[in-house]
Amino acid sequence: MNLLQIFFVISGIILLLISLDIAKKKKFNALHFLVFISVWVFLPIFSFFPWILNRFWMFFWLQRWADLLVYASIIFLLYFVILLLNKIESTKEDLTKLIREIALQNSKKLELNWEITFVIASYNEEKVIKNTILNLINSWEKNIIVVNDWSKDNSREVLKEFEDEIVVLHHYKNIWQWGALETWFEYIRRYWKNKFVCTYDADGQHQLKDLEKFLTEFKKDKDLEIVLWSRFIQKTQTNITLSRKVILKLWILFTYFISNLKLTDSHNWYRVFKKEVLDKLSISIDGMGHASEIIDIIAQKNIKFKEVPVDIIYSDYSISKWQKSSNAINIALKTIWFKFFR
Repeated sequence: MNLLQIFFVISGIILLLISLDIAKKKKFNALHFLVFISVWVFLPIFSFFPWILNRFWMFFWLQRWADLLVYASIIFLLYFVILLLNKIESTKEDLTKLIREIALQNSKKLELNWEITFVIASYNEEKVIKNTILNLINSWEKNIIVVNDWSKDNSREVLKEFEDEIVVLHHYKNIWQWGALETWFEYIRRYWKNKFVCTYDADGQHQLKDLEKFLTEFKKDKDLEIVLWSRFIQKTQTNITLSRKVILKLWILFTYFISNLKLTDSHNWYRVFKKEVLDKLSISIDGMGHASEIIDIIAQKNIKFKEVPVDIIYSDYSISKWQKSSNAINIALKTIWFKFFR
């Protein structure tokens, strides 16, 4: 027996022990168990009966039997990497759920019946969050939920001024806007009986006057479940840069490819949901990819939606906090990963 055969035998024994141990702990599904057992069976066979390889590799039009082992090993390693990535994502989701639950348990438990609730994510927004909240309070009601997403500036102290008027939830780790979105939604599912939920930016770029357009659409169509913003459905006062507009237009094509949904503006932040639709939404993509995930959920679950034109005014402050255009590639890859490999 040569060194290669000894290596295969040892590898086969290790894989057998691993597969049996994981199966015993009931952490295997049928596909994973089949893959591990298949590899374990083939390794000893090819180790003790190498002549089988001389026929087997010809079936795959390979020049040498060793090439078959190399390619098979690469495929198995890729499969193993996918398993590890899924495990990492699962662990991140569990951590996010824990952070969310801590925020909910430490919050005020209010049972309110507003027509519309504004939900705001705040991460290092001490310069603008106070004016944004005051503008909402003065124009509507105090039906506001703010998630302080572990800000490192003075946001927590600023928000303390409003804790007797609005609901403030604190994350004990920064989990981005998607995490805040699920925290808002879960709080509303549990405690509030409002009719509509509006996702609203902390930096003041959304125009409150546009909210009437959203609510008007719901009055026109009782079956409507979500109204989305659009900066491009018609000419608006949105002062967006040309380079960012090009990226957003390309993203519309990407969204159509992934979700088969035709939109005029694919990354939507200014949105109004009927409360009932929150039960259909479960966001899992971290970072900024959650906007694409919501669109995909809309497509998969046939949620009735409509776009309305809005004026988004970008200040120097809000532009300074934009994510880099190059991050679109990262968002696209993550969207594809969650769509096809999770």
